[in-house]
Amino acid sequence: MARFRAAARTLFAAALALAGCSGEVAPPLIRTSTPCAWCRMPAEDLHFACERASDGEWKVYDSISCMMRDATHAAARSVYLPDHERYRLHRADSMWVVHGEFQTPMPGAYAAFFDRATADTFAEAHRGVVGTYEEFAHRIDR
Repeated sequence: MARFRAAARTLFAAALALAGCSGEVAPPLIRTSTPCAWCRMPAEDLHFACERASDGEWKVYDSISCMMRDATHAAARSVYLPDHERYRLHRADSMWVVHGEFQTPMPGAYAAFFDRATADTFAEAHRGVVGTYEEFAHRIDR
């Protein structure tokens, strides 16, 4: 048992060290009522509020469509979208985005999902299509 605990502690320490080496800084939690960097409306609905890194600071958006309009071809690795089901932010390049017929804070109707199957189910229920953030961002009207 003592060997198991020692091995577990070693693995945990190694995992922490490797995580610290990634150099990736997670975005801060979004505070509701923070003004959107694009439209200035308050970010109230955490199903859609998102962030991106820009010039050493974090910009908050009330919707994915506002982010797409403001972040002209921003790399998906600097964009963080909320998992619509869990409100947890993930890098956009690890997410599936649904564009369909549902209410969002601003026109556009985009929602993000970490799990592809969940995105497919949501898209089917809302006459939507599933794609990546970059696929949709390159097509949005600015």
